[in-house]
Order: sequence, then C-alpha cells, then structure tokens
Amino acid sequence: MPRTLYTPRLSDDVVRSLYREAQRRRIPMTRLADELLRQSLGGALMESTALPRPRNGGLARNAIPEAA
Repeated sequence: MPRTLYTPRLSDDVVRSLYREAQRRRIPMTRLADELLRQSLGGALMESTALPRPRNGGLARNAIPEAA
C-alpha cells in the first residue's frame, strides 16, 4: 500500500522566486527549497529528527534531473 505524504501548498510568488533563483544557480528548484529550509531551520531540524540528509540531494527517486 503506497504511503501518502503531506504536500504543502506554496504561494505562487514564492514558487516564482524559487524558480528564478534555482535557474540562476543552475540547480533543481526542489534542491534549492531543501537547502533554504535546512538553513532556516538550522539545528532544530537535525535535533528534532534522527533522519540523515538524503544522499541524492533531496530529490525524489523518480525526479528528472535538470540539464546542466
């Protein structure tokens, strides 16, 4: 049985800003969002969970990598 995960809705202006910044940095938008959230949460994220940082840069297994 597949596990359903919560998917938060981001404001359109936030998505547009993330998209433009990810394009500027030439990285996937999901990786940028992951990095920004981890920086913002700081130690609180790592203290509250015992999960290590994903080895694939936070991308889903079926995500299509962006061309460099």
